[in-house]
Amino acid sequence: LARGRTAQAAFRCIHEACVPSGHGPKMSGSFASTSPPATERQGLLASAPGADDDEMEKRAKDAGQSKEDYNAWIAGGKMINHLMDKDHNECGMNPSIYDAAFVIPQICRSANWPRSLLNITIRSYFFLLVNFFFQLFILYMIAQEEEVMDKFAGQMSLCNFGANVHTCPGGRDCIGPAGTNYQNAGRMYDYASWSTRTFTRDSLKLIFPDQVHEINDKIDPGEYGVENFWVRHVCVFIFMMSVMSDLRSTMDMGYILWYVPSTDQPWIDYQVPAWAPKQTVKDVKECSELDFIKFKIAGMSKMWKIINLCVIILPKLFIWKKTAKYGVMFLMETAGIENVIVNVTALTFILNLDEMLFANFSHKALHHILEMLEPWSIQSQEHKEGLTIEQTYETVLEDRKLSCFSWALFPARLFATIFFTGIFVGEYFWAKCQFNEQGGLVSRPQYLPKDQIFPLLSFAFPFTHPEKEAEPYWSPAN
Repeated sequence: LARGRTAQAAFRCIHEACVPSGHGPKMSGSFASTSPPATERQGLLASAPGADDDEMEKRAKDAGQSKEDYNAWIAGGKMINHLMDKDHNECGMNPSIYDAAFVIPQICRSANWPRSLLNITIRSYFFLLVNFFFQLFILYMIAQEEEVMDKFAGQMSLCNFGANVHTCPGGRDCIGPAGTNYQNAGRMYDYASWSTRTFTRDSLKLIFPDQVHEINDKIDPGEYGVENFWVRHVCVFIFMMSVMSDLRSTMDMGYILWYVPSTDQPWIDYQVPAWAPKQTVKDVKECSELDFIKFKIAGMSKMWKIINLCVIILPKLFIWKKTAKYGVMFLMETAGIENVIVNVTALTFILNLDEMLFANFSHKALHHILEMLEPWSIQSQEHKEGLTIEQTYETVLEDRKLSCFSWALFPARLFATIFFTGIFVGEYFWAKCQFNEQGGLVSRPQYLPKDQIFPLLSFAFPFTHPEKEAEPYWSPAN
């Protein structure tokens, strides 16, 4: 239609072509005055999309294909040009408190700080602080449990105690924390069961000191160990997948801050199609005034970039690091198969707190804005809109020449997930475990902390350690 004399003339042409004489609404005003003659209407329709079927059929014949196959090739070329770069070139926003606090101040600034949007902006920052408190509080409590409370309960690190029980009694992980051989899986328990059985045996020895040897012979508390070596690592990998999706959204924010211009640009625009009057557009497309508002990612000043970096991105990365560290530690310290599977599903809610707060407490306007916000491309894709049919066909031919064994075959995010899984599992083994004489990984000596509260400084900075007692309450040697 745009190839005709005017868009209004094309609109009039289609109206007259589709509505018989004497039927339908009568055109008047600018539409009636721009009606082209019959010969020009034929030219408009001939140049409209879909009118060049004969040309497409000719091209298909020249390519030695049927028209349907040729059209499929063209569709494939368009898909390659427009979709294949989305994975690493497109950044978007998600329905969460973080993204709302990132977007709504720019929308408010673009609208010249109206009070209604300013109130929503303040609310977004308030719930951002609430989200920080909840996530950090839960992570701190997990750290308190792992670093303090477990030690007062006499627990040692799980490491690989009994991880290869099927190789016992001669395997490398066959010596439990009590110093006895597992022999088989029948002597393996989680820590709560093992400590209760050990307490019962030791209590009987104290009550009947003259029957110590008989009690040791007849009461076997078993050993504390991991029920399955592989299920822990699989569950850690599944947990890291959910963690990596949160890291990806943080990286998208970082890309936006890095690549958008460092000048204040409007993030909203009011666009009414020019092909017809606004009311006609509303009637034809069944839309409202809200549909003419375009929400987009654009430039922001350096001051706003610094604010978003310090208030949103860096705290989000800190929470991500602590979630990954203590989440992996929590899973690696879970001995039972059922428990570790349940725990991996329970841990993911920490990262979903921002989405829960957004869904329950954010203004509906924010939901609409984030839903309608257009994704932002690092590199502009507008040049691909002008590609001809021949160029699109050549795209498919060139793509068919590529090797199947290219980097595109290997998903980068999968390798990133495997990499970070290895990093955090390795950090756990490095901090908590050591090798024994048989080559198995056992717990390092355990010391009681002098304070029953895990220091905030130790939580924030892992290289600072809380004060401990001089003598260990458990070590592999004893």
